[in-house]
Amino acid sequence: MTFYGHLVTLSQYMYDKDYSWTLPAAYLKVFLQHAAGMSLPLESVLRNTDIHPEQLSGEEQGVSFSQLLRVLENVNRALGHGWHLALAERLTVPAHGPLGFAVVTAADIRGAVDVLVRFLGIRGPFLWPAGAVEDEYFVIRFFEAMDMGDQRRLMVELALLSVQHLLTRPLGRSLQGAQIAFALPPPDYHEALKSAFQASVTFDARRHSLRIPAVWLDEPCALHDPAMHRYLVARCEEELRLLAGGLPVELAVRQALLARPGHMPGLAEVAAGQNLSPRTLIRRLKQGDTSFRKIRDGVRRTLASDYLANSNIGINRIAYRLGYQDPSNFGRAFRGWFGESPGQFRIRSRRPQA
Repeated sequence: MTFYGHLVTLSQYMYDKDYSWTLPAAYLKVFLQHAAGMSLPLESVLRNTDIHPEQLSGEEQGVSFSQLLRVLENVNRALGHGWHLALAERLTVPAHGPLGFAVVTAADIRGAVDVLVRFLGIRGPFLWPAGAVEDEYFVIRFFEAMDMGDQRRLMVELALLSVQHLLTRPLGRSLQGAQIAFALPPPDYHEALKSAFQASVTFDARRHSLRIPAVWLDEPCALHDPAMHRYLVARCEEELRLLAGGLPVELAVRQALLARPGHMPGLAEVAAGQNLSPRTLIRRLKQGDTSFRKIRDGVRRTLASDYLANSNIGINRIAYRLGYQDPSNFGRAFRGWFGESPGQFRIRSRRPQA
């Protein structure tokens, strides 16, 4: 699969190398509660997962991503496609831990979406978001960071339903007026899926995304609690550092480069976020046959192509967002990536396909 402009086989970290991507057990508990409500025996839901019920008793317990995928496969086999739309109602703010409460206690919607973009990965690093104001909308694009196999659609739809729920709480109303796009064809339950979302829904997009009107950003959050918000953001930052320590270093760097809308951090900032010195980070990346510059160029390449194809942001503004002080340097880099200027790419990407 392609990932930020590089050819990367992410599934090797989960399977070939038996890499353990740990997710909070709270999500698995929600799935099991829903399955029990549908009269599915626990043993059938946990079949071939190596998960034992006693593992789920502690709040700090986690499950690997591959185990979660097998649970979903078992439930899918029993209930058929589309069952997860009802499950979304169980993914309330408490289910998302510190992230959920940090979102709803922000001062305004701008702060709420900032928390979402920065920390969504701590609750499930299979989707990493990048957000920015584009014309009259704040746009969050979701990048697939892991091979989700046959459960790809289900995982993406659940993630965006969770984001919807988290934003409706501080807004105090539905997301009517927002737009959700899936980089997937419409499923056979597409009408039910559209009903589950309060925003308008489209399919076959270039990238999964959520667009909310930019005027919403300055609206105050009904549940704002300054002291609690600061505490919860600190909790999220600590969980993000722990997550970065458990990810392959190349993926941790990519996540850090995407974490702040419109800001492209440098080597020192990324290293500090992982509790590493710049020299140590350089050495670990070299051991993985890559470099900070190579990873950053890959992120820049993907974001640049998305901005040019899917927004009306000026080319100079795109350059600054990607960390280029001189737009001409961005133009030269872009020609090296795509063999044409940013302007030519924008025209070609919007030309109707024959």
